[in-house]
Amino acid sequence: MTVRKIGETAVPSPIKRVALLIMAFIFFVSATAFAVPPVMYDVTIYDGDQVLVITTAQRDAQKILENAGITVNEAYGDKVSFNNFDGENNSAIIIKRGVKASIVNFDGTTHTIHTSGTVRDALSLANVSLTKGTALNYEADAILEDGMVIEIYDIFNLTFIADGKTFTKTVSGKTVEHAVKAAGIVLGENDFTKPALDEKISEGQTIEVFRVELVERTADEEIQYGTDYEYTDTQFIDQRTLLKAGVNGSKTVVYEDCYVNGKLSESTPLSETILKEPVNQLVKKGTKERPVAVQTYPSTLPTSEPISEMANPESLILGQDGVPVSYSKVINAKATAYCIPGGITSTGKRAQTGYIAVDPKEIPYGTEMYIVSADGRYVYGYCIAADTGSYIYDVDWTVDLFMNSEAQCVNWGRRDIIIYVL
Repeated sequence: MTVRKIGETAVPSPIKRVALLIMAFIFFVSATAFAVPPVMYDVTIYDGDQVLVITTAQRDAQKILENAGITVNEAYGDKVSFNNFDGENNSAIIIKRGVKASIVNFDGTTHTIHTSGTVRDALSLANVSLTKGTALNYEADAILEDGMVIEIYDIFNLTFIADGKTFTKTVSGKTVEHAVKAAGIVLGENDFTKPALDEKISEGQTIEVFRVELVERTADEEIQYGTDYEYTDTQFIDQRTLLKAGVNGSKTVVYEDCYVNGKLSESTPLSETILKEPVNQLVKKGTKERPVAVQTYPSTLPTSEPISEMANPESLILGQDGVPVSYSKVINAKATAYCIPGGITSTGKRAQTGYIAVDPKEIPYGTEMYIVSADGRYVYGYCIAADTGSYIYDVDWTVDLFMNSEAQCVNWGRRDIIIYVL
């Protein structure tokens, strides 16, 4: 028998010692289990256009949003979807942010709402229903955007002229562009309308569609030669003599022809290729001033210069043979002479050398001419049909040339002439 004293340490038996070891092991395992940290996982938050990935051990979706500092305001149309959240890895929280949108009816009434979703959702929230036939400026399934203005269009009865047809159609819209689309008319890139596409429509209006076709065309063309001048003081300032003839050049031009409703409207040159350069004509041009006319005139006719005192036009160029280089036709005729100093022609002009009398049925008033005598002795020069007389009507192809004196008229008499009609 073992006697234990108070205060002494009791030594357990072997069986008890084994039991104590088992209890200590169980306690250690339990303590270790409670010390394991919680499991972390990723949550993706889709907040409008922003995407946020959060690593958390929180299983409460609302707490996750609060911890992330994300607030949802249902009064402004914000909506949260937890359908893809299960508290496991790859969970997702989807937030649709509400926007401010306005709905404007064709009668001018306006509704302002805060919501998310589509145009159709906005109309439903505002309790706005569409009248049959009316249209919107957005598709009903269009996603709402902040500040969006949704317009409801009125209905109009319009007449359309397009593609050779005229028809009346009831459409809904605000502008001509809306009306054309509502009528099922497809416009090409260059097509246009009257009124213009951006103009507002009104009841009973007529809209015409113009089809535009652009066609490229290649053409070979002449390049007109120019004029170079050689100046001389041996000729009067209104006298020009051709020294060297000009030669036209040639080129290939690419045009863009614009056809409107099948008719050519305009041609625009796009490019050109020179095939042959033109050669300018060379003209001798006088610099000598003509003497001032005096009141007394010689009785003889000048042979070294034109009788007509009328200045040659810029376009009149004489060849080395003394006749015009360019003219429309030649008339072989007879000419008499007359003199009425200070008189007035039948066309109201003051009579002077250069204004001649004609039969206006044969040579119309205003016709510009260059006249020389058939024998080459005299040059009447540049003149204009401006007068007539009874004698002119009696003989075919006879003209009456104005002279400065009766003596000159006598010297001229009646002569065969060559008329170059300019």
